[in-house]
Amino acid sequence: MSVSSSVNVTELIGRYPLGPFQIRIIVLCSLVALLEGFDVLAMGAAAPAMAEPLHIAPNQIGFLFSAALFGLMLGAFGLGPIADRYGRRCVLIGATAAFGVFTLCTAIAGTLQQVLLFRFFAGVGLGGAMPSFISLAAEYTPQSNREVVIGLLWTGVPLGGVMAGLLASRLIDAVGWQSLFYIGGVLPLGLSIVLIRAMPDSIEFLVMRKAANREIRDLLVRVRPAVNIPSDCQFVVNGERPGVYRCGSFSPPAGPAEPFSCGPAISSPL
Repeated sequence: MSVSSSVNVTELIGRYPLGPFQIRIIVLCSLVALLEGFDVLAMGAAAPAMAEPLHIAPNQIGFLFSAALFGLMLGAFGLGPIADRYGRRCVLIGATAAFGVFTLCTAIAGTLQQVLLFRFFAGVGLGGAMPSFISLAAEYTPQSNREVVIGLLWTGVPLGGVMAGLLASRLIDAVGWQSLFYIGGVLPLGLSIVLIRAMPDSIEFLVMRKAANREIRDLLVRVRPAVNIPSDCQFVVNGERPGVYRCGSFSPPAGPAEPFSCGPAISSPL
């Protein structure tokens, strides 16, 4: 039988309201959702103007919409497991940059085949980003607020589509259909740079992958600065180790810091 001090990361996050660090993560994820919606709906707004210069027949316009959606489906299925293995942060950043790059490429496409290829790869990026930003936002949100936050994230997709429609009515006639894809490409690339600096990795991923305790502890301190977490604690998440007793006790405030007290985690003998 082994006895060690442990902190349940899921329960700790769930005990407190949203703080500034968590709100920042949710805002960043919302921006990704907004740009996803913009990208998906930009094709619908630009397709009629693209048909003549790219010699696209009316019966081929449907392929323009299908290419990105097919890529989105494959990206969601294929990049989701990769995010579980290598981390949601890196997949989110890579997928956001990818749909930005291929959306920019759409603006310089000269044939229907090129547009379909670029839209397919942009869709793969869109599909990879979607489960990643949902998971990241959910993991850093207390259970009591999680449904509201996820609902707000999903509203970002149609809101981005509304923005694409409003801009299309002004820009396409003035500067051409390419303008929508320039905007839809540059903004995700800029956001991906912001994500590199401002988006932390999934804290549950770090725990499951047995990352350094100091890295996990530093993240928890940023989530809840007032909680004093012992430096020698082990970290667990709900569902990680069924044989471990997970501490759910929090001592009342004492002094300027709010100490986190955790009892022993007892692993059943094997």
